[in-house]
Amino acid sequence: MFIRKIKSRKSICFQIGRKEYGKFVLVKHVGCALSPNEIEALRLKAAAELVQLKLKDQLSLFPPADLPKAKLINWQITGYHQVFGSVYDAIGFPSNLLRDLSIARIVYPKSKLATIRYLSRNLGIHLSKDKVFRFLDTLNKNELTKIAFNFVSKRNHGISLLFYDVTTLYFETENEDDLRKKGFSKDHRSDVPQILIGLFVDSDGYPFDFDFFEGSTFEGHTFQSAIENIIRKYMFAELTVVADAAMLSEKNLGYLQFRKINYIVGARLKNLPDETTAKIFRHDFTGKPILEIKTGQQRLIVDYSAERAKKDEKTRERLIKKLEVRLKKKEPVIRKSKYLLWEKQGKISGIDLSQVEEDKEYDGLKGYVTNKEDKSSAQEVIKQYHNLWQVEKAFRMSKSDLRERPVYHRKFTRIKSHLIICFVSLLVLKETETILRKIHYSLEKAIEILGKIGQGTMRIGKIMLDIDSELSNEAQTILKLFEGH
Repeated sequence: MFIRKIKSRKSICFQIGRKEYGKFVLVKHVGCALSPNEIEALRLKAAAELVQLKLKDQLSLFPPADLPKAKLINWQITGYHQVFGSVYDAIGFPSNLLRDLSIARIVYPKSKLATIRYLSRNLGIHLSKDKVFRFLDTLNKNELTKIAFNFVSKRNHGISLLFYDVTTLYFETENEDDLRKKGFSKDHRSDVPQILIGLFVDSDGYPFDFDFFEGSTFEGHTFQSAIENIIRKYMFAELTVVADAAMLSEKNLGYLQFRKINYIVGARLKNLPDETTAKIFRHDFTGKPILEIKTGQQRLIVDYSAERAKKDEKTRERLIKKLEVRLKKKEPVIRKSKYLLWEKQGKISGIDLSQVEEDKEYDGLKGYVTNKEDKSSAQEVIKQYHNLWQVEKAFRMSKSDLRERPVYHRKFTRIKSHLIICFVSLLVLKETETILRKIHYSLEKAIEILGKIGQGTMRIGKIMLDIDSELSNEAQTILKLFEGH
């Protein structure tokens, strides 16, 4: 067997074959190349494969001559920028360092210094610490959230339904200041200072703006200023605000009524007047699962679900069983539990069975209060309220996928910049997730596949070659989906 070199107008090809009756018989086509370096590399590959073919069916008394081994000199991942970068660009965010920092936040959510090392080592983007931190100080929250709002608004021809909720982000320090303060922590870290984040999303769960407050602020007190800021910033033709019961106090509802803004809020059924409660308990929910009661400018809508009733019962039974075990073992219990029976001396005497029976009457019931006119059906109001989980999902994505917490920055501008990067990344992540649904791929799977797409430089002997990763079928499917997005 021997190597045959074939010249054409544009390339050089190498083949391995043998002579039979004076004619060339092809054994293996090695490949074709264009540039001198690629041609030489292909020649070496053909020589190596010729040796392997000759030794395939026979033993050799002499070891084959050593051929130069290919060595990878450098490698960088390009798949992340091809997908997340294209989504970032489609949203309309500026083409600057924010693009790289947002992509890194999605695929490698670490501290800024760790991000700098990751960008250099894996993505071929070399940045100095000073350059990154100087750039952070230039980020404009107002401009970037307006870009987000315009993109989200355009998706659904305007935003008329707004969902608002608050979460907390803690800092790895014990020092408090004007912004970072200790308070009620949803992260269960009341030992460290925190800030409050208020997030606005549309009915599809797309974040379009955010606000932040000092850590000791009660979440309900963030509402009016957050809504006032959003109204001044964007011209809403019509607006309905959806929030949970803890957020919309009577004072906040009065504010919305004064501003002529529609609202939908979860109702605290156990705090209703006795007359209203009596109407609810007289209603036959098995025949008609939805009850509507008009109270002044508000509509109270009560919805019953048998599945919810089973869940309420199981939750209560589990809680009572846990209390009984702790009381029997004389272990400490949460003294605020409504199911504890107290003696006059301030001692716990057992389980309050009357409270248990009272709570059973509310099993399966869920209440909603709205000032929307009757033309909005009760089913529509309930459906719109249930979309509130989209905000909770957005917070979960920001805290788990983007690891928004804990925050290591100290200066106000740096804290704000960190939140901006997380917000931009969250919107990119949400839009990417929506697009991936078309091929039934999760974000986790896509990130894993994209991490294998890249390019680099290889050395064979004295020859340097540019190389690209071979695309799997899954990688080709993803890249085609985001092509020209």
